[in-house]
Amino acid sequence: MAPPIVKRFAISFQQNYWLGLLTMLAGFGISGIVALQPPAAPPAPTYKAGGQLTFSEPPPAFTTTGNQLQAEGRSISKSMLLSEQVLRNVMEKLQLKPEEIVQIRDKNLQIEVPEKDKKGNATSSIISLEYTDKESPTRATLILEAFMKEMVDYSRWLNTSELRSRIEALSKRLAQVQEALTAAENRFYRYISQEGSDLLAIQDGSLFSGITSSQQRQRELQLALQEVEGRINNLISQLGLTPEQAYTSVALSADPLLANLRAQILQTELQLERLQLDLKPEHPNIVRLLKQKQINEKLFQERAQELMGARNLTPVPLAQIRQDSSLDPSRQQLASQLLTLQTQRAGLFKQLQSVVETEQKLRQEYEKFPDKQLRQAKLVQEVEFQRIVYQNILTALVDAQAAEAETVGSLSVAIPANYRPVAPTKPTQTNRLLIIAAGGGIGVVAGFGVILLLALLDDRLHTPQEIRDALADREVPLLGQLPFIFSSLYREDLSPVLLEGESGDLSFYERLRSNLRRLGSDASKVILITSIANEEGKSATAYNLAIACAHAGKRTLLVEADLRAPSKAEWLEVTPDPNASLEPLRYYGDRSNAIDLVPGVANLYVLPSPGPQRQAAAIIESSELQLLLKDARGRFDMVIVDTPSLSRCNDALLLEPLSDGLMLVTRPGATRSSLLNEAIDQLSDAEVPVLGAAINAVEDLVPPTPEVPDLNGNGSTNFAENTEELEIHARFN
Repeated sequence: MAPPIVKRFAISFQQNYWLGLLTMLAGFGISGIVALQPPAAPPAPTYKAGGQLTFSEPPPAFTTTGNQLQAEGRSISKSMLLSEQVLRNVMEKLQLKPEEIVQIRDKNLQIEVPEKDKKGNATSSIISLEYTDKESPTRATLILEAFMKEMVDYSRWLNTSELRSRIEALSKRLAQVQEALTAAENRFYRYISQEGSDLLAIQDGSLFSGITSSQQRQRELQLALQEVEGRINNLISQLGLTPEQAYTSVALSADPLLANLRAQILQTELQLERLQLDLKPEHPNIVRLLKQKQINEKLFQERAQELMGARNLTPVPLAQIRQDSSLDPSRQQLASQLLTLQTQRAGLFKQLQSVVETEQKLRQEYEKFPDKQLRQAKLVQEVEFQRIVYQNILTALVDAQAAEAETVGSLSVAIPANYRPVAPTKPTQTNRLLIIAAGGGIGVVAGFGVILLLALLDDRLHTPQEIRDALADREVPLLGQLPFIFSSLYREDLSPVLLEGESGDLSFYERLRSNLRRLGSDASKVILITSIANEEGKSATAYNLAIACAHAGKRTLLVEADLRAPSKAEWLEVTPDPNASLEPLRYYGDRSNAIDLVPGVANLYVLPSPGPQRQAAAIIESSELQLLLKDARGRFDMVIVDTPSLSRCNDALLLEPLSDGLMLVTRPGATRSSLLNEAIDQLSDAEVPVLGAAINAVEDLVPPTPEVPDLNGNGSTNFAENTEELEIHARFN
């Protein structure tokens, strides 16, 4: 079996042989024109002048820069010898034109620079120069002599210019480094002025002593605070009062006005107790005493509120005031001691807080010491680094300035320019037959190359094997291969439908039907038939598949869903309704009249297309067509829907929700690999179930011959699944 590239080349040769023939004829024609050209005239005489340059011995150098420049002077290249300055000086000196100096540089002047060894040193000290001129030997010698002199002068100028540029760069860099050194020193001085005292305190131990003293002071204050709190708790237990209550009792008991009012209230109460024994409550004396008591109590309560002030904003009960203001002198003294101790306790607590805060600040300063010390070290390193850089650049600058007096040229003339005689050359004779043969051979190779290039650039799948490989790469099942029907491809007046007399070709469609049936009855009842592009035979495949299903005894409906093209129902000898294109929705709504029985084929019905329609998408999405397809699912065993190609429109995707799956029809020589992959990606993105694909128009297919079951029980190999399929195979074979 020939490789695929050979098949593709053969197909491309059949299609593009004329282009290869034209390429071959062009090769013969060009070679013939070249062969018929008259012989070239003898070349004009040339004059050559030669000379040599050598590396000059430099004087002893006492500086590093001088030695470096002498070493660099020996690394000379051809581009440096023919620099723009050398060419410009020679052109001005000899009054040459720019195009003449360019021709001399590119063609006439040859320079041989010594090669370098592995260490980069020149293997020789000689630079050979040779100049070719067509006018005279004097001119050749004069031009070469001018070039050699300018090259020597340029080497001297190059060394001096490099040294001056180095001095200028070092001077500029020295100023920048000096600014950086000054900035680093200023940062160090500012840091020492700000953090120097803290660093010194840590280094001499004073900060650590402060932390230790703070801790000792805390212990002393805590002991004193514990002693005061013990005395406060003792007084609280003796008095039965809190410090706040003791303050209130002392304030109320020490006030003379409050004591006087309290005495008057007591005296009034005593009088009331005596009079109430003999008098009734409404007696004037009792009423007067009660009123006097009420007034004194009110004044007593107001005076107590004045004494307490902001400490108690809410009114205090009278009984509580009388109780708090009844301290005797000894209890008042104890209460005063309690208040004094409470004040002392607050002072000690405040001192303790202050000492704790001081210790925390000292600890924070002590904890920051490593960072501050590291920062100081970095600043010191930065200053030292800038000083080292400054000193190195200063040393290099002084060395370069001293080397300026030692600079000399790197080249000198070893052999002056001199004339070298050249023997005249004889004109070469050309073999015309050899030129024509070579041109013809190149034309033949170019012709086959053009045909091969067109075969490689063509993305059409020319063979069934290429289509099978493409489908396998995209994991699309192959449902069958269909035969090449001559009438469907070359005779428009003939129908591609296998109505009668074509049982051999129809068997391939029967195999396709059986492969679809293996997918399951529920998964392959309503099938969409489409293709990637036009001219791939999807309509012929749909019609013949429907005929195969009808011959298998299945009640089959063929739906022409390509509303963008005229109906092809004449293939089945069915005449479409002429008024269907005027009112397509009414046409689909009348289901009984829209579906026609195909004469001559039992169990086959067809729904002709009312196309072409301008609003095909709207009709496809209409409820009339959707109800018709849903009704057909229940009435028919198999519904085959012929849809437009995917490259024309998305009608197949609109009808997909009403079907069980989609089958792609491909054809060798018509299906393109790029369009096939793009269509499969589109169907995958839209989550359209692809049942598989069929390869149409396959040449030299042999109809399958089903085997008859072995009646003796020895087993057999069948192409059908059951007895019904065996009968169908027997009918068509």
